[in-house]
Amino acid sequence: MNKKELRKKVLEARDKISDEELNCRSKVILEKVKEIDEFKKSKTIMIYVSYGKEINTHDFISECISMGKNVITPICRYSDRTLILGKTKSFPEGFNMTKYGILELEPNECEQIDPKDIDLIIMPGVAFTKQGDRMGYGGGYYDKLLSKASDKLVTIAPVLQEFIFDEIPIEAHDIPMDYVVADEDVFKII
Repeated sequence: MNKKELRKKVLEARDKISDEELNCRSKVILEKVKEIDEFKKSKTIMIYVSYGKEINTHDFISECISMGKNVITPICRYSDRTLILGKTKSFPEGFNMTKYGILELEPNECEQIDPKDIDLIIMPGVAFTKQGDRMGYGGGYYDKLLSKASDKLVTIAPVLQEFIFDEIPIEAHDIPMDYVVADEDVFKII
């Protein structure tokens, strides 16, 4: 199965999960993320703002702000498929819905952060492997971001257990995750 076919299959399966089940499982997964040493030690973390049937990060963003972490959320720049990194002081206050249904800060109204200043990223994705391979949505936004980040950056991918595969199609520029965290398992790759 190629990347496009697998992505379509996973997204269709994900869409069948009820919001109630997704929210419940998201909490379980993100509690496991909070137990990871690198998360506990991190000061500046980037968290994707979930939409659709992604692992729900909304409460987690607020929790991380309450913990005193410097929270960064992504703002998509569609012209060159890059991410602007916005310092997030509260959530969802100050966020607006984009035409794609994603909540984002206004890029001109927030402090922008350099990718090298981030300790840890909570990564979105469609499918993963136990070895840390990631299949995203195909835009390349996060691949570009990771190529500019610090060598010490830690990446954590929260995912529903059934979307971890033995292998997925990857390309040379794909950067593996350091942790893949699911309902039942935590895979440490670093």
